[in-house]
Amino acid sequence: MKVIVILDQIQAGLGGKERADTPLGGKRLAMGSADTLEKSLKKIDGEIIGTFYCGTTYYQDNADLVQEKFAKMAEKMAADVVVIGPTYDYPEFSKMGCELATYFNEHTSVPVLVATAIEKNEALITQYKASLMIVKVPKKGGTGLSSALNHLVEGCQLATKKEDMREFKQQYCYS
Repeated sequence: MKVIVILDQIQAGLGGKERADTPLGGKRLAMGSADTLEKSLKKIDGEIIGTFYCGTTYYQDNADLVQEKFAKMAEKMAADVVVIGPTYDYPEFSKMGCELATYFNEHTSVPVLVATAIEKNEALITQYKASLMIVKVPKKGGTGLSSALNHLVEGCQLATKKEDMREFKQQYCYS
C-alpha cells in the first residue's frame, strides 16, 4: 500500500506559525509527524511514498493551485491512498485538510482520509463529516494517538481495497 501524507508547515517540521507562508512542496519520504504514521503502516507492509506540505496561509492564498498540484502528483506517483494530517486541533490546517480532501474526492480516484481532532474544529467537522472520512484523533498533546493512527491505517487498508467503509466510519470517524 503506497501512501502520500499531506501536512502543514508545522507538522512537516518546517517551522511554526511564523512560517505559514511556506510554499507547497514535497519529498519522497516521511517528514515530520508522518514518521509516526509510517511505523503503523510498516506493520501491514504499507509505506509512505511522499509527504506533501504547504503553509496554511500559503494554502489560503493559493488554494486552487495547491489542490490541483497535490492531486496531480498523487496520481502521477500512483498513490493507493492519501492521508491528510493528523491536523490535531489546528483549525487552519483542519480546514485546509477538509478542502483538499473534497478536491481529491471530486477530481481523482485516489481515496483520501483526514485525521482531525474535534477540539477547535467542531463546526468544520459538522460541515464535512457526511462527505469525508474524518478519522478521530486526539488534540495535540492528547492521549490516544497511537490507537488513532492504527485506526487510520485500518481505514487506509479498507479504502485501497475499495471495501465497505460504513462500519469503519461509524466506529472511528465523525458521523
